[in-house]
Amino acid sequence: MLLWIGGSRMPESDCRPVQIVTIGVSDTVKDAAEMMMSHNVGCLIVNDEQGRFVGLVTERDVARHVATISETAHQLSIAHIMTDDVVSCLPGISTGEARRIMAARRVRHLPIIENGAVVGILSARDVMSQALIEDRTAAEEVAVLSNCLKSIDINEAAEIVAVEVPKLFQAKNCVLCLYGDDGTPAPALISSHRCPCFEGHFASRTIAADVPCEGGFYENDMAPECEGHGGRPPRLILPLEVFGLQDAASRSAKRLSGFLCMCGLPVSSTSNRELTLYKAKLTREIVVAHLTNALRYQQARLTSLTDALTGVGSRKLLEDALQTEYDRAQRYKRPFSIAIIDLDHFKIINDTLGHAAGDEAIRKMAQCMKSQKRSPDVLARYGGDEFVILMPETQAGEAAVLLERIRAGVQQVCLDQNVALTISCGIAESLPDRDKAASEMMRRADLALYEAKNAGRNCVKLWNKGMARALDTNDIEIEKIKRLQRRILGLSEKAEKMFMESIWGLVQALEAKDPYAKRHSENVMLYATAIAKTMEIGPKHIDLIRRAAMIHDIGRIGIPDAILDKPDALTAHERKIIEQHPVIAVRILQKMSFLEREIAIVRHHHEKWNGQGYPDGLARNAIPLGARVIAVADTFDALTASRSYHDSRSITEALDILKDSADYDLDPAAVEAMLKWIQDVAKQLGRTVETLTPDDLLRTDPSAQTESILAGAS
Repeated sequence: MLLWIGGSRMPESDCRPVQIVTIGVSDTVKDAAEMMMSHNVGCLIVNDEQGRFVGLVTERDVARHVATISETAHQLSIAHIMTDDVVSCLPGISTGEARRIMAARRVRHLPIIENGAVVGILSARDVMSQALIEDRTAAEEVAVLSNCLKSIDINEAAEIVAVEVPKLFQAKNCVLCLYGDDGTPAPALISSHRCPCFEGHFASRTIAADVPCEGGFYENDMAPECEGHGGRPPRLILPLEVFGLQDAASRSAKRLSGFLCMCGLPVSSTSNRELTLYKAKLTREIVVAHLTNALRYQQARLTSLTDALTGVGSRKLLEDALQTEYDRAQRYKRPFSIAIIDLDHFKIINDTLGHAAGDEAIRKMAQCMKSQKRSPDVLARYGGDEFVILMPETQAGEAAVLLERIRAGVQQVCLDQNVALTISCGIAESLPDRDKAASEMMRRADLALYEAKNAGRNCVKLWNKGMARALDTNDIEIEKIKRLQRRILGLSEKAEKMFMESIWGLVQALEAKDPYAKRHSENVMLYATAIAKTMEIGPKHIDLIRRAAMIHDIGRIGIPDAILDKPDALTAHERKIIEQHPVIAVRILQKMSFLEREIAIVRHHHEKWNGQGYPDGLARNAIPLGARVIAVADTFDALTASRSYHDSRSITEALDILKDSADYDLDPAAVEAMLKWIQDVAKQLGRTVETLTPDDLLRTDPSAQTESILAGAS
């Protein structure tokens, strides 16, 4: 007789044959031992004279009785050693149930009885082997699940879990429910698949109170709410606990906890409970890992799209939204405006109130803009103290109304010591027939902001065609400015000392290309320092003047060489372009917050004592002292050096021109200090002023360059 075992209901396709050997009740123990050895089995079915099943004898029974009464083993009948109270089972028993019966009754063999006759027998070895096969099959089925769970969106991931996991257990209904750790009664995440109990209305912790979140397999138990809505046992619950990324501020990770509940499982899951729970354990690990990855990706993405300090959009969000809105405006020819907003005098706030107050100013400014903007508008931090607002379906005039309202709101914000905030803003509207890329809009808005800064700050400027000339490479070479600006921004991440050393090398490299401007900045730095010392200006202010002199002409990078090297008189238009170089320098350096005082000097080093200078027409003491000193030094070096438009002059000739310009173009006190210093140098060298050369003056302090760099950076 053969027995087929395997599978939860032991289908014939999953089993292997096991031979059944019988022995008569009157046969001896010796006969049983010989039969076991010859058939290589460990158990014999005992039948009576009529062939009816009456008991079971195992090799353990034979061995025990042979060891104790071996001399009579050949005479002792099977009836004396067999087990007549046999634990048996019916055909179709599952592997899990057979294993449970064997463990509970402490038996190693389990006859299968049908209509009073033995039709098969299960051994502990066979059950264990089949359990391993089933476990491996279950693990392979669960492993396939991981291929289905590929989504990186947490909500989509939950939906996939609710659909795919029930297939593993042939469950009819499923609901996934996760709560946050903030005590909110509603679920933070819920996804239902054909669940009659929680279809769209499972929304409170109170309703979930009877759901055993510790998990487990429940053959008959159902929560009252489930029974009331049509849930049916058996039910399987997987407890879930998902941890996101650690928050930098709270130092704790976001936590979601809850369960995945399935009901309406097939009867076979009950008969093979151990296999069901084993699959549930493996499934839970995969689901938790999948949801954890999705949650962390979502958090990381939100972090990349949100500015940590202000809570508004990040530059990444801005870039994505800008391209989307630009494409839409181009496709449908709809209005679209951009505003770039800059916080005025941010460096002064940091210096006077501290960086914590500076951060608070940025936060309050962002909050004010966020409260004033319209819901479709996109607000993002562009960098430092700059923000950008994207305004779909908005013309420039409408955008100006909004930005004026924002400007007025920011002006009402006060920090400690009654420090008020002000902003400057530039606005540009899309030009579908002109713009070739979204960057063109940003560039025009940047030019408008540039105009707002030039106009004295705390104002809103709209881009107009009059500003377009600045985009002409024949006028101001914007791309050169941008490249240099990016280089300097990269340097700003290092220490100030390293920055000053690097930018000094950059200035020298730029001047080395111009045969008429070699060593110009170094000469001006030496002359300005000498003037400042002669005027008995304080050491810290002298260091400030030194650093400003180093970089005073860096804006010339934006002026075409054809204009700089022109030997003839400049036209009015060319002169206007030349006069832009101090403003270009400010634009290049404005992100260097630690250079704000130097930037003010650089901006105004071409202002004139009589108010006829550029770019702002300041007069007399309204011009920063450092700018007045550098103006004298710059003029003296230009007079005593060869230029494309004039030959070099002697020191005496240069001093005569300076004296004529005093109290008109130049600060008379600075001119007087220059004259006195040159006279002192002549006296030290035992010479007269008439016999001195510029080289004599520049050799008076050969270490000035290195000292100025190190002093300025410290």
